[in-house]
Amino acid sequence: MKTIKDVKNVLESHGLSEYTMSIEAAVKDAIHIELSAAHEEDIPLGASKMGGLPDLPDGIEWFRQERTNIPLSFVCQINFADTTPYDQANKLPDHGILYFFYDASMDMPWGFDPNDADGKVLYYYEGDLSNLKKANAPDDLEEAGSLFAPSVMHFECAIDFPDLESSAGEKLPLKEDDVDKYIEILDGISEPDNKLLGHSNNIQGGMELECELVSQKLYCGDPSGYIEGRARGLDKNTNRWNLLLQVDSNEDLGMMWGDDGRLYVWITDEDLEAKNFKAAWVILQCY
Repeated sequence: MKTIKDVKNVLESHGLSEYTMSIEAAVKDAIHIELSAAHEEDIPLGASKMGGLPDLPDGIEWFRQERTNIPLSFVCQINFADTTPYDQANKLPDHGILYFFYDASMDMPWGFDPNDADGKVLYYYEGDLSNLKKANAPDDLEEAGSLFAPSVMHFECAIDFPDLESSAGEKLPLKEDDVDKYIEILDGISEPDNKLLGHSNNIQGGMELECELVSQKLYCGDPSGYIEGRARGLDKNTNRWNLLLQVDSNEDLGMMWGDDGRLYVWITDEDLEAKNFKAAWVILQCY
């Protein structure tokens, strides 16, 4: 799905034309990511890539957990100069590199506990690319996590429909008889493995409320956080959360999140506009 015309055509073909306005308002521009394997030495310094070794700025060491000092696994680096031609929503910076590190040990953080903040790093660098150098993996990384095979990122424009269990999908005014038709549309769309922006491809349900509650230091591993959060009216704030990045279990890279799961990086409107990526939240879902 690449254009609004595509959206209109698929709604008409499924007998959902009466919802065109509401669904058009709910779809989001996305940047879908395709990966191709590459040798580390063939990837230009500072290029967008998943796995391999990060190209870190001078003076920045491989990221570790603050609490335990164990090294985090390098997931990807995204050079926003590469994504700008595909950012139809104009939400991302037009330059700079975003680095994503995550605890890929046996104790992967799921994101329902405020303490899970220690299990990820999103670092944004806006400086001169001539200051970058390829980092060496720490000697203790293999014990604590994983070093993934390198791959090059290729980007393309797309339009995403919301999952019915997302905050946007729950607001769609679908009649009961039309829900199955909408699900048929979702089932017929080739689901991207990896993406920037757009709507999340959920495995275990919506995440916006969980992000809001955990960011307010509420534990969501049991119903207590949800009960308190709704009592405080925090459920009204879910619309401010955006999917920033979705990373699938890319088996060719040796990248597996739980049981064939995905990592979802979420960020608020305010933090995305301010380029405050360190405030982003990561949730793991799996089958």
